[in-house]
Amino acid sequence: MKAILIILTVYLINTIPVLAEKKDCSEMKKFSKEYLTCTAKNIKAAANKKNKQIKEGSAKKTKQITEGTKKIINNVKNKIKKKE
Repeated sequence: MKAILIILTVYLINTIPVLAEKKDCSEMKKFSKEYLTCTAKNIKAAANKKNKQIKEGSAKKTKQITEGTKKIINNVKNKIKKKE
């Protein structure tokens, strides 16, 4: 479980700057207040976008798992009824 979390964290850290719908902050002086707020907004937008994708993916996977377990339980119930 820890390995999965570590891999997921590394993946997210690497993809956040790439996924951002970046505003051009290059016109501003580095280390200025405006530059830092601009880059912070870019990172925040990318993180929110990735979080939304993760939530949608996990909801879809949870639904698939639930449906799969229901099928297995129903199969077991049917087998038990047939033996009786």
